[in-house]
Amino acid sequence: MAIPIHKVTATEAIVESLKERLCSGEFGPGDRLPSEQDMLKEYGVSRLTLREALARLAAVGIIEVQHGKGAFVKNSISIPALGNVLIPMFPQHDINRMNDLVEARNLIESEIAAKAASVRTDQQITHLESLLEIDLNIINNVELFAEQDYAFHLALAEIAGNQFFLAMYQALYRQIRAFLIQYALSLDDRKEALERHTPILKAIIERDIDAARQLAREHASICASYINEIIDNKEK
Repeated sequence: MAIPIHKVTATEAIVESLKERLCSGEFGPGDRLPSEQDMLKEYGVSRLTLREALARLAAVGIIEVQHGKGAFVKNSISIPALGNVLIPMFPQHDINRMNDLVEARNLIESEIAAKAASVRTDQQITHLESLLEIDLNIINNVELFAEQDYAFHLALAEIAGNQFFLAMYQALYRQIRAFLIQYALSLDDRKEALERHTPILKAIIERDIDAARQLAREHASICASYINEIIDNKEK
């Protein structure tokens, strides 16, 4: 039985070639790619084929095409593009995927908290304290609850200063928000849930890296217990 072989189009070949050239370091963040004329000679394709390849790379956030100036490698990670990659893993569709999300949050948020404890400034602490202010509107609205919870951890990611941590956390926004809304609906005391951020902030204020990491991990483990409860109920 013959095994079908996928035929690669000229456009796909150019896309893969340019990705490999980027990975090899031939072009770095902010660099201008060769001119259209030069790439037409290099690849021996039509202008339409080349432009389609560049459009695909721009669509996934790898390059940016500036009219009259050329194509440039993006300086930063495209959060929308990274987030779109995660759409098929949307946690509401599969409880096991939701469990994976909670585990990912556990790992990412604990290290973010640890890094934030080591580099935070007094001004950043003031901002974090403002994010822990809670009123009845937040307590009574599951969407506001989700935004408040996410905003605190996002602020920690920004303070940590690691662009990969920040990009990953921002890309997970839709998934985390959806989970937090479901989590809020299951809570008897949402105020208490939001107040669990306070010990994490205290450790960050005191620059206690180990405590910040451990407290963030314990905070995430409470969310994990909620997922385990759902799994147990489904198995009964």
